[in-house]
Amino acid sequence: MAKPASSVQEAPATSADPALPGNFDAEKYLRFYEQMVHIREFEELCDRAFRQGTHGIGGYLHLYSGEEAIAVGIIGAMDVQGGDSFIGHYRDHAYALAAGSPPGQVMAEICGKITGCSKGKGGSMHICDAKLGFYGGYGIVGGNVPIALGLGWKIKYSGGNQVCACFFGDGSMNQGGFHESLNMAQLYKVPVLFVLENNGYAMGTSIERSHANPDLASRVESYAMEHHTIDGQDIFGVHEQVAKIVESMRTNPRPVFLEMKTYRYHGHGAADTQVTQVTYRSKEEVEQMKSTRDPIMLCEQKMFAAGVLSAELRDKIHYEAVAAAEAALKFSDDSANPTPDELLKDVYA
Repeated sequence: MAKPASSVQEAPATSADPALPGNFDAEKYLRFYEQMVHIREFEELCDRAFRQGTHGIGGYLHLYSGEEAIAVGIIGAMDVQGGDSFIGHYRDHAYALAAGSPPGQVMAEICGKITGCSKGKGGSMHICDAKLGFYGGYGIVGGNVPIALGLGWKIKYSGGNQVCACFFGDGSMNQGGFHESLNMAQLYKVPVLFVLENNGYAMGTSIERSHANPDLASRVESYAMEHHTIDGQDIFGVHEQVAKIVESMRTNPRPVFLEMKTYRYHGHGAADTQVTQVTYRSKEEVEQMKSTRDPIMLCEQKMFAAGVLSAELRDKIHYEAVAAAEAALKFSDDSANPTPDELLKDVYA
């Protein structure tokens, strides 16, 4: 079994100000911590499998390492059994895992196997699990935002109190469809939670070089839309704030824009040239973020301070996550490829 990607060390020093939620639910946050660790190990194994070139991962591969608190905290605040829905971009494995999709099926989809959640037809960028409210990842930058508008309109038209969450990156905010969709969402008061995962670089260009106004949350003021900026590395802050916003949207349907300040560890995609050379950001910057702003590390510190997490339990969770990721890859390796007759099934003509 491989060593956990997120290093297992001695218990971190407890924080002088753990800043835990006032109504701290130890069981819930321990579950969130486990989910983040499992997502991290899953993604890191995907990276290694892609580079080995022996597991059938084709096309492109976009990894979520470093951003786990956003998917876990927000999807954990939603009620997918009650009809809430969400839609993502191409960095989408974590959304499915956070919602409860079987890791083996997600890995099989990434590897193009028939046992994948989309029968191997979607691959890494198009994970989908509609029964859990996940209406897919999308490969076109900003292309999922108009679709979220439609999902929100369905809720409004049917008179429900559900909420749709739409995850997208900072590069999407320079796309025309993004602005058209936010304008319509505010006009018709559709219950869509627009979640900007601002990792600062889009594909490989800093927001200072690509946005005339790098204060991205302020840009939605032109639509008179409610907006909030949240530390996307803090699972406690993410979940507590979003849970309140979602409940408010149920009783007062409207779109809300969230800017989640976050940081991805890998390049834009697994084939990003930053793997072998320094390009748009330094390796020192990445390492500093890993050592000071890692969402798993920050969660560990607060959980240790609260007496909820011990070094023994932490190590157990990390090694179980490694085993689960390896089991998912074995499930995929043992699965068959789609047969030729699958090509024309489930296709709109």
